[in-house]
Amino acid sequence: MVLEKVFLPEGVQDLLMKDCHHRRLIEGRLMEEWVKQGYMEVSSPTLEYYDLFRQGEQMLRGNKMFKLIDAKGDLLVLRPDGTLPIARMVATKMKDMVYPLKICYIQDIFRLDQEQAGKQREFRQAGVEVFGVESYEADGQVIITAIESLKALGLSDFQIEIGQTKILQSILDSMAVTTDEKDEIIMLIHNKNFSTLESLLEKLDIDPKTRLILKEIPNLFGTPQGVMESVAALPINDNIKRALEELQQICHMIQAYGFGQYISVDLGMTAPLGYYTGIIFKGFTKDLGTILCSGGRYDRLLMSFGMNCPATGFALLIDQIRKALHLGQQKKKESGPPYYLLVSHEGRHEEVAKEATRLKKTGCIVEVSLLKDPQAIDIYAKRRGVDKIIEIGEKK
Repeated sequence: MVLEKVFLPEGVQDLLMKDCHHRRLIEGRLMEEWVKQGYMEVSSPTLEYYDLFRQGEQMLRGNKMFKLIDAKGDLLVLRPDGTLPIARMVATKMKDMVYPLKICYIQDIFRLDQEQAGKQREFRQAGVEVFGVESYEADGQVIITAIESLKALGLSDFQIEIGQTKILQSILDSMAVTTDEKDEIIMLIHNKNFSTLESLLEKLDIDPKTRLILKEIPNLFGTPQGVMESVAALPINDNIKRALEELQQICHMIQAYGFGQYISVDLGMTAPLGYYTGIIFKGFTKDLGTILCSGGRYDRLLMSFGMNCPATGFALLIDQIRKALHLGQQKKKESGPPYYLLVSHEGRHEEVAKEATRLKKTGCIVEVSLLKDPQAIDIYAKRRGVDKIIEIGEKK
């Protein structure tokens, strides 16, 4: 029984001093960046009603949530998603605010077998949401904010893949197939399982043009220009053409900001959550096999709370970004302020206090040594990453 207390439950982790410090630096830099862009910070509770995440299109699987029952018998969950609570908050407490409304947050998410967070059940998420604007400019600006955020953190070798849910949804809505068959098609396209997808499509009673487009969708990824040229050869309808024009406008906007090298298009990308209604995207580094950020447009989500309000946004996975930086996969490293260790000799406490105050005012990290042995001080300084030892007074 004693041994069980020293182990952690599956999917959670301790963060020691260095990791905590690095996480705080990341969060501080993100919040500084977002406030400069007009975003306002909010925070939602860790506990929410289970039913919030089981309504209509925003349904999350019950077996993916941590559930508990309160003293009244109500079924609660630990927050399994960041966007839904913010949407609830906006619809119930912010209707009279000035729109467009730009919101940001940093909070913990709890989810069972969460693939995007490396199987962690508790992970840190930072996000932005823009409410009240239905335009490609809003989607483009959100993706630009995601790029600027990753760059501000020191990441450079990353890619943002952009998809468009309206394309696949338009095709599926025109097909006389069951919901299960639609879900299977979506899954096979998402996994780019070409052979199984082709076999399934041959069995279904659908017209040849639709079958051809569905077969080709998993192959439609790459540069924006290359994908658009490939799509032009397919027999697409007017709805798909409008969705592609919207996607193309967003890509042109991002390129106009000078960020064209960071984006690619994947028309086979599917939304992990059911509430997305248009543009979706995800960001990753080539060397880290997990997603760093994801987001998109969700125009119908707030209708569940009695408010007709379009919205778009994204979330960053803080600990995945921390790992990418820590692994040294990026050229730019997090340096931090200078770190000094003050060593007092002959009880020179007043001089130590003055020097510590002076250095702290310049933004330095200052620690007064509690050790007296010179060798022990040197070892401690090396292990802690101290830049300089400052000795005050003469050694005895």
